Amino acid sequence: MSRKSAPSDRDAFIKRLKVVITEYQAIAERLLAGTDQVFSTGRHGGEEISIETARHYKRLISHYRGVVTRYEAEKKGKKLGQNPAVGLKSL
Repeated sequence: MSRKSAPSDRDAFIKRLKVVITEYQAIAERLLAGTDQVFSTGRHGGEEISIETARHYKRLISHYRGVVTRYEAEKKGKKLGQNPAVGLKSL
C-alpha cells in the first residue's frame, strides 16, 4: 500500500487553492458589478448584502494568496538551501 508524501499533498492543496482564488475573484467581481446578488436569510430577510459578501470574498482571496505566497517562498527556500522563514512576517 503506497502512501502519499506530505509535499505532494501540500502541492495538491496549493493547486486547488489557486483555483479557488480565481473562482472567488470572479464571484466578487460579479457581486460588485451587480450581475449577481446575495440576500440575507435572517429574521427580517430579503436585505441585499452583495457588497458585504464581495468584501468577504476579497478578504478570503487576500488570505489565500498569502498562504500560496508563503508556501512558494518556503518551497523556493528549500530548493536553494535557505531558511524559508527568513524575511517572512510572523503571523
